[in-house]
Amino acid sequence: MTTGIERLHFMVGDWDIQAYTLDTNGEWVDSPLPKQTCIEARFDGAFLQEQEVLMKAGEATVRFFIMWSYDVFRQTYRMLACDDHDGLMDVLEGDFIAGTDTIVVSNLMTGTSMLDEGGQPVYLRLTSTKTGPDGFTDEMQESVDGGKSWLSVYRAVHTRQQP
Repeated sequence: MTTGIERLHFMVGDWDIQAYTLDTNGEWVDSPLPKQTCIEARFDGAFLQEQEVLMKAGEATVRFFIMWSYDVFRQTYRMLACDDHDGLMDVLEGDFIAGTDTIVVSNLMTGTSMLDEGGQPVYLRLTSTKTGPDGFTDEMQESVDGGKSWLSVYRAVHTRQQP
């Protein structure tokens, strides 16, 4: 089994995305954005960078990009997420669930969470699961109670673009 950042190298490539958000009834509904993305290896594969992606956040269109790394000394994965809506540079940390192709990262301990209107932190947790050689699914969750409970808010099903 591969280790470190190599475990995420399956993400490298061009992807079609079917994105979903939760409606007020708790049902997943199609989201118009994003529709595609490109993830590239950087620094000889030590980092993975997702190019600028457009996403809907309510009525706003948000531009963001993501970078993945593996800290060899601390043996933890990090995902850096930046957007042009909040000016947030969020850092999520975590690891693979033992024996699976699922990685879970969150910003519970990084001090980079966004704040709600009342100034309280809104924590994020991303679960990314490799579903096969040509697919993976991301699910984003939010917590407003310090990680005691999580609410799913976004799902993105990635399918590798065929040449």
